[in-house]
Amino acid sequence: MSGAFPGRREVVALAYVSLYRKWRPQTFEEVIGQEYVTRTLSNSLRNGSFAHAYLFSGPRGTGKTSTARILAKALNCEQGPTPNPCNQCRSCREITEGTSVDVIEIDAASTRGIDSIRELRDRVIFSPAAARIKVYVLDEAHMLTKEAFNAFLKTLEEPPPHVVFVLATTEPHRMPPTILSRCQRYDFRSVPVPLLTAHLAGVAEAEGVDASEGSLRLIARRARGSARDALVILEQVISYGDGVVDESGVAGFLGLSEDEILAELGDHLVSGDAAGVIALVEKAYEEGRDLAQFAREAQEHFRRVFLLQHADLSPEDLEVDEAAFEAIKRQAGELLPERTFHFITSLREAIREMQTSTSSRLVLEGALIAMARSELDTSTEALSARLGKLEGELERAARKMAGEAPSEPARPREAAHAREEKSAAAGSRAEARVEVAGGTAPGPEAEAQRAPAPAAGAAQLDLAAIRRAWPHVKEKVKERKVTTHAFLLEGKPLEFDRGELLIVFPADRSFHQGELDKKDHREVLEAALEEVLGVAVAVRTGLEEDEKDGPRADAGARRERRAKPSNAEEAGPVPAAEEAVAPEDEAPGKEAVQEPGPQDETSRERRGREAEKEMAEKHDAGKIKLVKDIFGAEIIEEIKLGE
Repeated sequence: MSGAFPGRREVVALAYVSLYRKWRPQTFEEVIGQEYVTRTLSNSLRNGSFAHAYLFSGPRGTGKTSTARILAKALNCEQGPTPNPCNQCRSCREITEGTSVDVIEIDAASTRGIDSIRELRDRVIFSPAAARIKVYVLDEAHMLTKEAFNAFLKTLEEPPPHVVFVLATTEPHRMPPTILSRCQRYDFRSVPVPLLTAHLAGVAEAEGVDASEGSLRLIARRARGSARDALVILEQVISYGDGVVDESGVAGFLGLSEDEILAELGDHLVSGDAAGVIALVEKAYEEGRDLAQFAREAQEHFRRVFLLQHADLSPEDLEVDEAAFEAIKRQAGELLPERTFHFITSLREAIREMQTSTSSRLVLEGALIAMARSELDTSTEALSARLGKLEGELERAARKMAGEAPSEPARPREAAHAREEKSAAAGSRAEARVEVAGGTAPGPEAEAQRAPAPAAGAAQLDLAAIRRAWPHVKEKVKERKVTTHAFLLEGKPLEFDRGELLIVFPADRSFHQGELDKKDHREVLEAALEEVLGVAVAVRTGLEEDEKDGPRADAGARRERRAKPSNAEEAGPVPAAEEAVAPEDEAPGKEAVQEPGPQDETSRERRGREAEKEMAEKHDAGKIKLVKDIFGAEIIEEIKLGE
């Protein structure tokens, strides 16, 4: 054969071979990032326990067909079956060059019908021409039709002893269960960026190419775990740089954004600098970068920020260098996790819209400006950020008017950790909490039963200490729940006894008092008190004294007292113990009880209606005050005051 084509070998030797073909792995050790697969196959070959059918699944470019060829060489090597084919014998060379008649590769995407499978089934029965074992490799096996799979099923289940099948697919979920159950399955994984970067560095050194580590890392990130795609990109940038591969050249060629640009974008968004954001988009556009890719890189940047806000990760975990890691770490401390997640979702929507828009630049600019200027965004995350900002400004103004020193705000990450640490403690305290609000004022015995036992360290705690720490308590409440903080602004500590704190509100703020007395808001406040004071403190609420009534636990008790007859009002509130059991001289049948006349009954009803009307007006005034506290003079109809 060689005499018939005397110049063939010379032509092949002089022809240029692409890097992904030249550096295709020829042994199991050369397959990168798939140790789980290669070690298992090597051990099975060493023990002589190889299977008759394999399924190789995983992303493209991760070594599925290359591993199938190595397996074919290992089965047919003159020294085999062996886990280490020699690559020198005739069988190994033919399989490497793709000329072996006993290793048949079939593209199932183009040969997917039942007739092709029937033809394959008829050929399987013939013995190998020169090799020890005939190997069939079906690439993209999921593309076979249902009828073809059914025709192939029996052959796959009981093939002749001289045949091994290897099915390769990127979509194993599309394979019929009957096929999966008859194959040994091996899942190939995306190659990690550090491992892929090291592989590219070795190839560049062997090829005599001057390549920086940063440029190779950009290539590895763009390849998204595919070793073949990485080698293809490397080959392109080598030609682009005329043998020199640097970071700026790779970024420009691929349309990627360097870490410095992404960090600068994050700083502009954190500070609300819309002009800086516009300038960066203009720069990317002038340099001819792919704006959709720019948005994807920005989304990846904030993904790393978001991950760092919730886990203690290293630069290697985030696949960035030290300089980029420091910028990400700084922004993770400056941003609230909710706002970071809002950035990610906004960029995701922008990327989706850019794919169908005729002006991707306009879409990207609009999304980034809305991210920088939250008042232009109407999403839930943006409204939450605006609410938090307004709350902070109102509280600072209130402190300034009261002459209080502003407390140091907690960093977002510290607040997130505090919420996680205290959530379990708040839940356990909720089980043992005794409800305080509602009903008439309790008697001394009932009050003693209701009061919680003093917590450890509570003996050193007094009302003065609580009042000194009150600004810090409100700051912690704000970190946990903004609405609870809004209700608490009108309250102040009045009494502290045996581990229980009484917080009172102005008489016209019954709405605030009632909302704060609800279980969810009270738990937030108690958790904040424990975090600041170091001891568990139970909370009950009340209203300040006004011209008619003394301190009371809630609005219902006040209405009940105001509805009593005038002689009862003059005598003062009746203790609970006395209400429950009537005195002996007032028992039924005694003449000591005097029925009220019609005039007294009318007077009581009138005073009761007036009291109800007064309370409703104060309740509505409390709602209006709360809205103004949070949103200034704006009226936002969508707010739900019943939260």
